[in-house]
Amino acid sequence: MDKYNHKKVEDNWKKHWFDNNIYKAVDFSPKPKKYILAELPYPSGKFLHLGHMMRYTVPEIYSRFMRMRGYNVLFPMGWDCFGLPAETYAIKNGITPQEAVAEAMTNFKASMQDMGYAIDWAREIDTSDPKYFKWTQWMFIELWKKGLAKVKVMPVWWCKELGVLADEEVLPDPDGPTGKKAERDGHPVEKRLFKQWVLDIPAYADRLLKDLDTVDYNEAVKEGQRNWIGKSEGAKIIFRVKNVEEKEIQLEVFTTRPDTIFGVTFLAISPQHPAVELLIKNTKNEKQLKDYIEKASGLSDLEKQKKDKTGVEIIGVLAENPLNWRRVPIFLADYILADYGTGAIMGVPAHDGRDYEFATKYNLEVVEVINNPKNNQENNDNADSEKLLYEGKGVLKNSDSFNNMGSDEATKAILQKLKEIGAGEEAVTYKIREQIFSRQRYWGEPIPLIYKKDGTIENIPIEQLPLELPIIKDFYATKEGESPLEGVGEWVNTTDSQGNAAKRDTDTMPTWAGSNWYYARYIDPKNDKEFANMDKLKYWMPVDKYFGDAGHTTAHLIYARFWYKFLFDLGLVPSSEPFNWRMSGGILLGADNRKMSKSRPEYSVDPKDTIDNYGADATRTFLAFLGPYSETFPWNENGIKACYRLMRDIYNLRVKVSNDIGSKGHAIEKDYHKTLKNITGMLEDLKMNTGVSEIMKFVNLLKKQKDIPQDIWRGFIAILAPFAPFLSEQLWQEINNYADWIDENSIHLQEWPQYIEELTVDAMVNIPIQINGKLRAVIAVKSEISEAEIREAVILEDKVRKYITSPEDIKNFRYVKGKVVSITI
Repeated sequence: MDKYNHKKVEDNWKKHWFDNNIYKAVDFSPKPKKYILAELPYPSGKFLHLGHMMRYTVPEIYSRFMRMRGYNVLFPMGWDCFGLPAETYAIKNGITPQEAVAEAMTNFKASMQDMGYAIDWAREIDTSDPKYFKWTQWMFIELWKKGLAKVKVMPVWWCKELGVLADEEVLPDPDGPTGKKAERDGHPVEKRLFKQWVLDIPAYADRLLKDLDTVDYNEAVKEGQRNWIGKSEGAKIIFRVKNVEEKEIQLEVFTTRPDTIFGVTFLAISPQHPAVELLIKNTKNEKQLKDYIEKASGLSDLEKQKKDKTGVEIIGVLAENPLNWRRVPIFLADYILADYGTGAIMGVPAHDGRDYEFATKYNLEVVEVINNPKNNQENNDNADSEKLLYEGKGVLKNSDSFNNMGSDEATKAILQKLKEIGAGEEAVTYKIREQIFSRQRYWGEPIPLIYKKDGTIENIPIEQLPLELPIIKDFYATKEGESPLEGVGEWVNTTDSQGNAAKRDTDTMPTWAGSNWYYARYIDPKNDKEFANMDKLKYWMPVDKYFGDAGHTTAHLIYARFWYKFLFDLGLVPSSEPFNWRMSGGILLGADNRKMSKSRPEYSVDPKDTIDNYGADATRTFLAFLGPYSETFPWNENGIKACYRLMRDIYNLRVKVSNDIGSKGHAIEKDYHKTLKNITGMLEDLKMNTGVSEIMKFVNLLKKQKDIPQDIWRGFIAILAPFAPFLSEQLWQEINNYADWIDENSIHLQEWPQYIEELTVDAMVNIPIQINGKLRAVIAVKSEISEAEIREAVILEDKVRKYITSPEDIKNFRYVKGKVVSITI
């Protein structure tokens, strides 16, 4: 018998599959469609490591299964080429970004083909391809025309090496020169004011929230999005303030609890609040306040929320409560975010845990204005402050004419009063902000707008798109933080629509610009008249299953949903949600027990190594067998060795296959149908790890047989096909004696086998239970039940528990299979 040679098997079938594109999706097929999507990778390294492959293997197995179940499956792949990852890699390696992504795409695609991924490569996309980003630029122009893309000057995190960074990309660095460093590569980071393009995502906040009820995301993903959007309903209330120079300032606070306004004992405002300069001017502690402001400016918003709450009182400046005219101190507090709500809050320590913590730290008064039902009213005067903290609703007290009202009634009445005196109104705020959409970098989609001499802006005519990048050698950001495109005069200088001198915008779009809508381009990737044909979009959209990084379930998912909703409003896509379902992938740890990363290749595993040594089928099966898709696992080469032995054992079983015997009544007939049923359900539920376990158990049964009926072997090859496509193709071609390759004969285009339900159910038998020789009960159990299982069932039987109160009571337990249980106590 010839030995299993994975290289020979895999090289042969890979060529047939991809030369003939047998995994192509067919537009408008009468079959039911299934659009299965895995996030496209950044081509920014030498190879895709096994951590990437773990994320892609499970959805790929699912795509094969659904194809065999009779679906018209679209499982595409592309490359998110623009942005920081590719540019950083290019700089490190002394090459251009164009060279970097071209090399990476070639390597990454080869790795995916080596893994046998059932991808429709005719739909491959590259976000840095002018034919692709022409449409990204066109969509940006439409956003700008609708007022959803606009320019702002704002403080941002800036890194000389990496440019503008988001809060999530910045880490504390106490020993560094600026106190902050970039998450990527650890470069120093500081705050700077820059002109930035922003997208008004908050304009869609309510729809982004509401439509979460229409999609099948797991609750953790939905809750993450709700928290990211952060809708709060309440009121804006004006407190009048006079600074030390008697200049009147109106401070607007946002609160979700107007019913607690009589419990206000301080105001807290962000150090970046626009009124701060006037408030602190000429105060006794002006220097202390300015030092605090400077220190707070070096904190990211995440740090402000996580750290201990601190503040500094603006001495000599008080705020007047509009309803009881009580004057309370004002604090600068770094935990108040300037761009959330109004950047100012009213402190009610009796009824807000955060305010209580702050008041305790700075010895501020606590005034209870909502009756705490847990407190005894008579003893309330003697209650300590901790007992006064009550965050629920209730009946008002110490609230003038609003006493004895419930919170809901009081909220309406207080808001009415505030409206009458011009001091407040209902309001809704969101945590989600206008998102920065420009970078002072080279490698990104150019902003397709020009600045006229009179300062106005106009878009580049649609017929002139795409606006491509100039080819330059020096693509580093300048020391001043300007885009390297600023230095390319022949590109920057242009003319406006009237033929007058004008200048191009020199910023580029962020990494995520092209990934906002790539799923739609897969549907019609060669279309040069529109980004996608509506009829094709109607057929394929929305995406049925979307697999991706856990870190992308908030930002990326929200940005993509926002973008798609905008296209829906333009009448360019058929629905308002792009994805029906979302699952987040887990992490594979490298040799350093940290997440495998392209930036640390020495600790990551190149799939080429495992494919060369053990084969793609073993690699795929190992990744599927690790465990649930969303969890974290350590790399262990012993696991892949075991999967290689499994492939070898399956290959060797083919000599036992006989066409002379049928499956009916065969020793493994029922086991086959049980295995088929179990794996069918497991694949439907994306439990690929337990599916591999079922295959292993069935293979062990096959190894014990003298012969294997051919019809069972055929069914088993089909079961194996999604997990081990190369070996299953080899076995299928052999069993059918196919001499020449014909697409339609591939195992991967065959129907999924059907199990016989009656053969998956174990027969039930009645087993008498004797205790000390006397019949005490009869229980019905499966005929194939093990002694351990029947022992457990017997102990739980009510009639037996009259005699046996604990397993320790049993001196001897004997089970005669299918006949009797005999117990001595």
